[in-house]
Amino acid sequence: MIVLTPIGYVHNACIESQAPELIKKEISEIEILPDYAEGLKNIEQSEYLDMVFVFHQEKQTELVTRIRTGEKTGIFASRSPRRPNHLGITTVELISREGNTLRVKGADALDGSPVIDIKYCDTSLFEQHYMHDSIRATSPRADIIRNIIDNDTRELLLKAAQIHGHICPGLALGVMGATRVMQQILTLGDDIRDYILTVEMQNCPVDGALFVTGCTPGTGRFVMGNPGNACFYVRNKAGKGWRVALRDSNQAYINQNIPADLSPAERGFRTLKLDVHQLLQFEKIK
Repeated sequence: MIVLTPIGYVHNACIESQAPELIKKEISEIEILPDYAEGLKNIEQSEYLDMVFVFHQEKQTELVTRIRTGEKTGIFASRSPRRPNHLGITTVELISREGNTLRVKGADALDGSPVIDIKYCDTSLFEQHYMHDSIRATSPRADIIRNIIDNDTRELLLKAAQIHGHICPGLALGVMGATRVMQQILTLGDDIRDYILTVEMQNCPVDGALFVTGCTPGTGRFVMGNPGNACFYVRNKAGKGWRVALRDSNQAYINQNIPADLSPAERGFRTLKLDVHQLLQFEKIK
């Protein structure tokens, strides 16, 4: 029999399960229990730490799981919390130490998570770019999903331009609308591969929506509808999803807030900073 005893507990503002990227943005405190406080000697010399903790709210276990990019994989080839022993490992940045309390950044553990161990992190691993490439080889959209969750529309716009050929306000509109819809789908925990993109427009936003959703003609999840309706749909097989439409006033709003003499690329980047609800109309389809 193996018995694990907590050496401390995590304290932060995250009390409910959510995307790990969102939890990692929080500053967490790791309170080490008095019996183990002596083990913190010289820990300030470590910039990064590896923390082993318990997914204390997780009750389910599965040996095959679906990761957020849609692929099914064995639990040991994923970071899902539905593991046989419900143990998690995360790398955190040590901000400061106050007695037996460590303030860290980057922990994807919920408030109250029991901490099983803390180890010095070998940061030489950060320089091994091939490790990241191996992840992208098995889950090619991992970086895109991370950009969507982080709402990094600038990075998504730059990537979408690689297939579109240029950056402009229209491409930005497609990126903004699709990103918002994808965030809703990921929050629900749905498999994006169950969704189909139907576009009813024939202009730049199409490529932005296509890139962000990953719904392409080659995947069989792209449908061309009436090009005169100035909208696109992202719906699942049951017909539920979202309709995103260009507001009639979107061009006037852009021209009012962005100088016309700027380059198309700069106007595209500035469009990302405008109020998305002044540019696009979102309708949930139940």
